Amino acid sequence: MFKNDWARIKYFAGLANTFDETLLNLLTNIANDPDALRELAYALYESDRFEQTLSVAMQGLAISPAHPVSRYDAARACSITGDVAKSRQHIEIAVSVHSKNPYFQSHYADTLLRLGEFEEGWKRKKWYYQMPGIEESMVQLPFPRWSGQPVSGSTFLLVGEQGRGDEIQFLRFAKWLNEEGATVDALVCEPIVPLAKSMASIRATYTRIPPCSYQYWCHITRVPEFMNLELSMLPYATRYISSSSEKDDYWNHRINALTTNGASRGNMKIGVVWEGGPAHSLDRFRSISLNTFIPLFTLPNVTWFSLQKGKSERENCALEKHFDLHTLGPEIHDFTDTLSILNKLDLLISVDTSVAHLAGAGGTPVWTLIPAYGDWRWLTHRTDSPWYPTMQLFR
Repeated sequence: MFKNDWARIKYFAGLANTFDETLLNLLTNIANDPDALRELAYALYESDRFEQTLSVAMQGLAISPAHPVSRYDAARACSITGDVAKSRQHIEIAVSVHSKNPYFQSHYADTLLRLGEFEEGWKRKKWYYQMPGIEESMVQLPFPRWSGQPVSGSTFLLVGEQGRGDEIQFLRFAKWLNEEGATVDALVCEPIVPLAKSMASIRATYTRIPPCSYQYWCHITRVPEFMNLELSMLPYATRYISSSSEKDDYWNHRINALTTNGASRGNMKIGVVWEGGPAHSLDRFRSISLNTFIPLFTLPNVTWFSLQKGKSERENCALEKHFDLHTLGPEIHDFTDTLSILNKLDLLISVDTSVAHLAGAGGTPVWTLIPAYGDWRWLTHRTDSPWYPTMQLFR
């Protein structure tokens, strides 16, 4: 019966007046069916009803305590609402029942990394690549894949993956490979190319599979696993990317023209970014409304700059007549522009997106706004980031 109602529960999830009644009716009908409860928990999770996801998963676990998928559902619900310790308890049971399930193992890896347990977390991170469709969607190369062998004297291709923020964050490990004796090239997405080119530890940068061969290659986020990265080794590299003198000169002149005359003279200069890329699966939780910043825009002795890109890059234009606020997004062509602007600012306030990583990697003070679910890289219960010494976290 429940499977026939699955579409109905997802529909009613968005209707506050009818949802509770519909859910109660379904729970009455499937109260003794752990598999149906598991499907209901999944539908609730997909509808962003996380507290109810946990409640239904626990109801199923009361009937079948070892049900691994219900444990996984409970772990995900706990994780996304910020209860990492409870998430760990559930996912450890799921993994103990099905140790070869890549979804369970990948969630377990992220949980351990969030808790700062790097040794075991990085070992299990490999399961991410075994989830259906992941390997097939990523670049694969006809050279030996690195798995921790000594790299001294070798040529090494570091292969970018996942998001732009990930590539910026993990490019630092080109320095480790270089110090271990490897000659390092990088294969990254187009927006990251000028940043990789600015690094002394990278010889050449590509956006397509290079014509030459290499002794080793490795996806960029797997390097920590094989270098045995420990929390105490971070940040490992600081200010490891740099902007061009040409862009620095341009933006120095541009920002000076906006701030050296009239009431803006001598003001603190702060940048803001309120939205990440909409393609991110959890972007609805990290991106915020521009209106959230309005109380800050009223502060005296501060000149504000919007570095927002994308569909909202002109959203703040209407506020310029009310506040000391300037729209730079439409003038920003790539990350080198953004990095040069950051070099002129006293602070960036940003949601968890690539610009926050850019500021951290370039050494600009940055306040990063973290949602409750908190990506693994930000750990738990910390207001600083071991990855970026100039970053403060606001959860």
